Amino acid sequence: MIYNELKLLKLIPVLRKIPYETSQSLIEALILGGVKAIEVTMDTKNATEIIKETRQNFGDRVIVGAGTVLTIEDCISALDAGAQFIVSPSLNLAVVEHSLKNGVAVIPGVFTPTEMQTAYSAGAQMIKLFPASALSPSFIKDVKGPLSHIAIMTTGGITLANAKSYLEAGAAAIGAGSDLINKELVKNEDWALLQKETERWIELLS
Repeated sequence: MIYNELKLLKLIPVLRKIPYETSQSLIEALILGGVKAIEVTMDTKNATEIIKETRQNFGDRVIVGAGTVLTIEDCISALDAGAQFIVSPSLNLAVVEHSLKNGVAVIPGVFTPTEMQTAYSAGAQMIKLFPASALSPSFIKDVKGPLSHIAIMTTGGITLANAKSYLEAGAAAIGAGSDLINKELVKNEDWALLQKETERWIELLS
């Protein structure tokens, strides 16, 4: 499993409902900007094709995960497509079990200390605190006291302005969505500017 690699990454862009036709150019811009892992959400049109093509086109240059995995069916489709890690917005123990049984890292979504420990006890070495913007960075600092053994990825409402505060509070990684994958940049196919924005995020979080 790739938990150790994911724990070393500070930034994991979340690609939600991006255009299939330009997905590989978008992902290449993120990689050129310094990204080492991405998450393609399963509610994206042609999500499995995007995952497959990214694995084929970029190989070891980027770790490819599937996000918004809500059901076993989603999980099976994502794994068949070649997803290297599974992310959910909620805690579905069946998805956790299926992922781990297939030797794939899983990052379930949680919101409370009880859910965090439940996910960890089920075998998830990293959890996704979601929506992170509903909780201040101090929540992470406080919960990391008794639950220091659990790696936390924060997602939901993360911006360039607040991202570092979550890391400083103890988060292992940041899941960045619309504030990084700006709709106008994607619409205009401005991959050079997306690369520059990605570089800004990487520099800030390093």
